[in-house]
Amino acid sequence: MPLPRTASAESAGAFNLRDALELPSLALGSPELLTPSAGLDAGIRWAHIIGQDHPGTMLQGGELVLSTLPKFTEDRQDLTEILRGYLADLDGVGAAALAVEILPDRPRLIEALRTVAAEREAQPDAERRFPLFLFSQVVRFVDITESIHRELVARQLGMRSDGTTWDPIVSATTNLLDDLAAPGGLPEPEITARATALGMPSDALGTEPSFLPLVIRTEPAGGMGSSSGSQLQSLSVLIRETAAKLRLPALVGHRSEAELSVLIAQGDPARLCREIAREITRRRGQEALPRFTVGTAETAGRERTLLCESPAGLEAAAEVAASAALLTRRFSSAEEVPESVTLQGFWRPADLGLRGLLVHLSAGSTPHDAGSPVGWFLEHQLAPFRGEEGQRMRDVVLALVRTGGNKAELARELSISRPTLYARIERIERAVGAPLAGETLSALHVALLLDELRYR
Repeated sequence: MPLPRTASAESAGAFNLRDALELPSLALGSPELLTPSAGLDAGIRWAHIIGQDHPGTMLQGGELVLSTLPKFTEDRQDLTEILRGYLADLDGVGAAALAVEILPDRPRLIEALRTVAAEREAQPDAERRFPLFLFSQVVRFVDITESIHRELVARQLGMRSDGTTWDPIVSATTNLLDDLAAPGGLPEPEITARATALGMPSDALGTEPSFLPLVIRTEPAGGMGSSSGSQLQSLSVLIRETAAKLRLPALVGHRSEAELSVLIAQGDPARLCREIAREITRRRGQEALPRFTVGTAETAGRERTLLCESPAGLEAAAEVAASAALLTRRFSSAEEVPESVTLQGFWRPADLGLRGLLVHLSAGSTPHDAGSPVGWFLEHQLAPFRGEEGQRMRDVVLALVRTGGNKAELARELSISRPTLYARIERIERAVGAPLAGETLSALHVALLLDELRYR
């Protein structure tokens, strides 16, 4: 798999096996070099976690392959033979190295691996063959791939990967999502290989929809020296680190200058959104972080999508986030945000309701723009709803919609007697020239919501 397309490879510093072995994530596993004649100066261009027994089809050369060899079970009688074939497959594509985790409870496989390694050492061209490493304890391949990818992308961009807000994993994810959205998409094996290298579990990459698309739309926060670009990068790093802390597999990438794409492979998205909000509150005094709105196209029965189909889900989520951001700007207080949004931390289409459409209609008009279609509609619908008496009439119409026409409940909500309520309804019906029901009530409701949004 090629490096993320963010800079020319010519500017990248060489990164080889010696460099990789010095990374804490790899060194802590105490890898044993089974083929000491093999050189450690070969360059690494990427790292893959592979479980297949024919890995060559997923590689292009120069990769460090990490595997537990899950299909090489102890009950197989041909372990030495299939290991020879496995290594020959990697030889054929020019792999940089193979590092396998085999624990002591698989003694036959360990014996077969040492046998094959000794055979390679005995070959005349042993120094030109790729190195073979053995981990005899549990290691976190995800941590290894992440640290290697950080170094690779950092060197490619001529940057250090030490604590800057720029995150090469986010950069690589952005490229993956861009490639998925491009005409023709990507071959399934490449999708799987790249997503696995970014830490996605194999069970999320099967044939069942597993990914929930979220789009985070931002507005820059104030502050000396702050910029929308640096704030977006800081937020993307915060989200990725928060998901990792919660052990929620997630892909985080930049969608635009003001938006982030997030694909949650497993777990509760509300848990992630709530923890992000808490972390931002904690850090707010230390760094400039943008205000943001989270949207998803999640609906009953359509919560998840395949990774290859995620661009469509992200596009729909972006529309929800855009509507929610517009709507939130019109709210005079946090209390107006729907309770469901407060609890879950993101907006769904159902949370937007009718206001989600009307906020777009009102966005381009001014309160006194009577020549626009919106202004014309409001002028004709709301002519009687002016002044103090008009406000009381507005309250009746809006409460009538909320209560579903139940007169007893309506009177209680307005804190008036039934006779007073009937008198107000009759006054409204005379003013509009039609019974306060059906399409007349719907049109008045829409007009009042539009008017409310337009004046905010």
